[in-house]
Amino acid sequence: MSLNLGPAPERNRTPAILISIVALAAIAAAIYYFSPRTPAKIQVEKVDLFAPHTESKAAKGGVHILGTPAYTEDNLYVVVHVSIANNLGLPIFLNTPEATLTTPEGSIAATVVNPAAVPALEQSFPTLSTLVTQPIGSESEIASRATLEGSIILFFPTLTDAAWKTKKSATLTINFAHQGPQTIDLP
Repeated sequence: MSLNLGPAPERNRTPAILISIVALAAIAAAIYYFSPRTPAKIQVEKVDLFAPHTESKAAKGGVHILGTPAYTEDNLYVVVHVSIANNLGLPIFLNTPEATLTTPEGSIAATVVNPAAVPALEQSFPTLSTLVTQPIGSESEIASRATLEGSIILFFPTLTDAAWKTKKSATLTINFAHQGPQTIDLP
């Protein structure tokens, strides 16, 4: 038996480095291939319009102040029926959606009706309740790999349905709590 006090012979590390690079590249390619490009797929099923014309007059036998005219108001409610498919392996949450209507006169931002306010709105306008299915809005949750279907109610004060029909464009932006927003065109 001989005693070797010299340095250990050097080994070539190139094959180990090349194998590590190939393994990391394969893992990165698999993650890229199997990861969804967008967190959700949004599809507009249809759009319903509800344009109530409201008049207020003094009731029979009620108090009427002389010189005050009857009050009339035109508003436009746009009920957007959407389906939102969650492509991720974890739940996603919605923040308040946004919508913009572009008319020949300019752009108008919509007020999105909170799902909690829908019952009171339906009580005021019973016709609207036939148009609305499962209200969607802020804090709606979509389970992993599931699809949420429902209605987003947009309110445009002082507009009529003629303004919608002569629009240049209309867009709906769905804001997600932990993902980027997605904007889609409305028909």
